[in-house]
Amino acid sequence: MKKIFNICLLSVAAAGFIACSDNDDAGSGYLRENSVQIVSSKLFFNADAQKGGVKFNAPAGSTASVSEAWAKAEVKDDSVIVSVTNNAAPDSRAAVLTIKNSSDSTNLSILQSGAEFKYTGQEDIAVNDNDTALALPYTKVGAEPVIDVAEGTPPGIVASTEDKGDAFVAHINANKTGEPRTFNLVITNRQKTDTVTVTQGCLDDFVGKAYFLQGYDLLKLTPQTKDLSELLTRMSGTIKKNTDGSVVFAVSGSPMVVHLGFDPKTLAFSLTGADLLSSTPRGSGSLLRVTSVWDRDFYLALQKAISQIESQHNAGKISDADYNTFKQSTLPGIYSIFASKKLSMKATMMASEEDGVVMGLFEDSGANADYMSQQSGLAQMGFAVNSFNANTLGIYEYLLSGKKLTFRKPMLILTLPVFYHLLPSSGSAKPALPMPQKAGAGLSALKALIR
Repeated sequence: MKKIFNICLLSVAAAGFIACSDNDDAGSGYLRENSVQIVSSKLFFNADAQKGGVKFNAPAGSTASVSEAWAKAEVKDDSVIVSVTNNAAPDSRAAVLTIKNSSDSTNLSILQSGAEFKYTGQEDIAVNDNDTALALPYTKVGAEPVIDVAEGTPPGIVASTEDKGDAFVAHINANKTGEPRTFNLVITNRQKTDTVTVTQGCLDDFVGKAYFLQGYDLLKLTPQTKDLSELLTRMSGTIKKNTDGSVVFAVSGSPMVVHLGFDPKTLAFSLTGADLLSSTPRGSGSLLRVTSVWDRDFYLALQKAISQIESQHNAGKISDADYNTFKQSTLPGIYSIFASKKLSMKATMMASEEDGVVMGLFEDSGANADYMSQQSGLAQMGFAVNSFNANTLGIYEYLLSGKKLTFRKPMLILTLPVFYHLLPSSGSAKPALPMPQKAGAGLSALKALIR
């Protein structure tokens, strides 16, 4: 592209100094003045179809021609009106305008830049179950993008699409299936495509359905673990509506109830640390089960540190008193940092008819940085608090006796927590859940962190 522009600019410069004549004598000792004199010109165009031109001085009877079909020239009095068609290609292009009068002529370069297109909307969008006109904004110069429903999308979801010049509008039919549904819209401009994933649903599509909370329990991880499936843990239950913005996930066969926020704008469930799941009488007190939110790497680094301290204690390098202080005070304090309502995770729900599942992966909510940056004690221990990534759900046991709350143990440390529901059409098919390797949770990676 630069080469084309440089050649054309040289042509423009040369046009101002060289006079051309059909009858020039190569052996003459002078160059006579060209009768076609350029006063001003506007011959650099963006990719849109438009007009420019040239003002010139010349005797009557001047003509103009262009070397390429995409540009036209018309002489009007002392001007040449140049029209260019739309350039939908990404590459720039050039042509030569020749203004001629009798035996004299002048050449000028016409330059037109390539088309530009950028989709400026979101790649993942949630809409409610009503009839919806979804606007997908873009910017363009010269480009001729088109929109279509992705291949394999069930008919009847998208009624029609239209191009508004600065946005595509997809007219989406009401969702009356009783389940969330997800489909793709594809915007194509030449070889470049933008895929927009749209999920249509509302809270009522989730309530009353059987759901599973599944992941890999790091409490089961040992150097002897041979397969990641040995860590797989699943809880089943039912979603029950609490308010318009919250639900509870009542765990089957257990008194535990997980409290979940719900955002109708994103169709995302959220959870926090310090959520009281159950309170069971125990002796003169109560056994409490409470949520925590972890970064998987933080948890495994802590386990590695615990193992090292135990080895040092066994070798006599750490006294019994210091070891007991660590076990009874320091360690519960570290665990409690992650049982905070200021830590949260969210799972944006999507549906796949092909896999027969509605699912979301609980991951960092994006609201944890401020709290973690305040954990100076963790930072002093070597934890990279500024890189905290909430990707692991913990459940702790506490004993409440009177006003005294005592940390007992972690019950569950669930990494890659997936929240999913089998669609009625799935039958007995197993859902395609996230691959652990893609999330950095392959067995070899996990074991390497605790060595």
